[in-house]
Amino acid sequence: MVLLHEVDKPGSDIDEYVESLDTVLTHKMELITMLKAKLKTFREHLKEEEMLSKKFYEQRNEVMDIFDVHGGDNLKNDDLQLLDDLHQVMS
Repeated sequence: MVLLHEVDKPGSDIDEYVESLDTVLTHKMELITMLKAKLKTFREHLKEEEMLSKKFYEQRNEVMDIFDVHGGDNLKNDDLQLLDDLHQVMS
């Protein structure tokens, strides 16, 4: 807006206004390009986190199935300790 107010003044140089506006727009385009690159990286990290989280819960469920947590009466003390340790790591 400052540029626009300057060009409205009597005797202002239109060529200088055009050059200044081009510089401002070029700078803003560079900023937008950088921001888009960061957004792309962020999206990739989100997808990776989602994949790792899914894999973690699948493996956790496999471990829980192996130990059959619901039938805890037939678990040995070592098995119970391992489950407690696993639970502490996940918390």
